[in-house]
Amino acid sequence: MIVDVHYHNIINMSEKAARANLPLMIHIAQEMGVEADPESLVKTAMETWGNPTGEKLIETMDVGGIDVTVAVSADDYSNPVYTIEGVKRSNRLLSEAAQRFSRRIVPLAALDPRRPEAVELANLYLGDYGMRGFKYHPDNGYDPSGPESYKVLEVLAKHQGILLTHTSPLSPPSRSKYSEPMLLADMGVDFPEITVIAAHMGGYINWRPWAALASVQPSLYGDLAMWDTLAYHQYDLFCRELRTIIDFVGADKILFGSDAPIHTIVRPIKDWVQTIRELPEKAPAGIYFTKEEIDLILGGNAAKILKLDH
Repeated sequence: MIVDVHYHNIINMSEKAARANLPLMIHIAQEMGVEADPESLVKTAMETWGNPTGEKLIETMDVGGIDVTVAVSADDYSNPVYTIEGVKRSNRLLSEAAQRFSRRIVPLAALDPRRPEAVELANLYLGDYGMRGFKYHPDNGYDPSGPESYKVLEVLAKHQGILLTHTSPLSPPSRSKYSEPMLLADMGVDFPEITVIAAHMGGYINWRPWAALASVQPSLYGDLAMWDTLAYHQYDLFCRELRTIIDFVGADKILFGSDAPIHTIVRPIKDWVQTIRELPEKAPAGIYFTKEEIDLILGGNAAKILKLDH
């Protein structure tokens, strides 16, 4: 089984919105060492990013060989674009898509804990919407273990839910100090019922704080979203870093993630899956991966923590 624990479900994608995201898409291409035509990027985004009912996600999964995807929405209380009505609609549509494809999509609601209605929304999303947990982007300007967040996490703990929270430096206007993995330490003490997935494991430049914490915090995991940038551009370094992480914390703490469809704008998700799958055969001399480790990373670990029965 292959499980992608990090997919961004985008409801609508107009040409204007796609062009607004063009600098990000070009940056991704440059980091991967790929020359990309701007107009082709815009066209691909318009064709693949808008997914209100879930069908495009399922098509992408089928092409990429993905069995189950954890899909998330986005929320940012500091940005007036994210109205409460719009965020609720985005989460509701994702919930409906997950109900339509119940064996393929696991939904996490986007929730910014700074919202005055955050606790009410948390109960709505986990109750009426039937979602499995929340997606945080604390780099928008809040402490994921701060007092506002704790009110939301109290609700999540009652449901023994999942928190996927961003941990990796990003360029401004992101406030990267709030994406430090060590900010997740108190959750392991106060909310052991919550499964916490550190998106990006702190990033491939700052993964050691996450590894130090994950080695002692049973409920903390990390995903490999955005690590394809390193794998495609500096494969030997990627292999060395991943091997070291496994040696530190064990393969059972690492989850496959894609950050699709955003981070797969240049190279499809099937390439990322194949890169991980072929590590036992293609890793450089002196670096070894077992098939058992790769099976855990690609889906075995996620199937366990998501309690998948298929």
